[in-house]
Amino acid sequence: MTMRAIIILASLVIAAAAAAQAQPSNATTDSKVISDCLKKADDAGDFGSACIGLVATPCTKKAENDIAKSKACAQRELTVWTALGEAAAKRVRAGGFKDISTALTESDKGWTQHRDKLCPVFDKIEPGFLPGNAVYCRMQTTANRVLLLRKLGDAVNEH
Repeated sequence: MTMRAIIILASLVIAAAAAAQAQPSNATTDSKVISDCLKKADDAGDFGSACIGLVATPCTKKAENDIAKSKACAQRELTVWTALGEAAAKRVRAGGFKDISTALTESDKGWTQHRDKLCPVFDKIEPGFLPGNAVYCRMQTTANRVLLLRKLGDAVNEH
């Protein structure tokens, strides 16, 4: 094996180890971290904002300014918030208020458009300004919407 091949192989092994360190979790664990936090927030009467970033932030710190790893960290948490958003929207619709369900459907269009127009801008700015760039923006935007929908779901299902 040539010295160049050894260096390339060693670099690949180091990169793989670093990637594994920055992304050591699975969807079930990530979901539990956020769900447990939301349960505590609900019990305390809090909105749940402190639950945003619980998966992505520690992972991003381990990524050591590697943009690809930071994006993967944000994507892990975005996956959780996306699933929570689907459940929250379903709960809102289950409340039985046609006008609220219609408003939710209409707002989905505007919200998706907002997210899809704003977040890609973060891929064009200084790397590191927002860890994970556009993916992190989508995670933050989605998480905040989920928190609102959870509250709306609580309100329309009180009876």
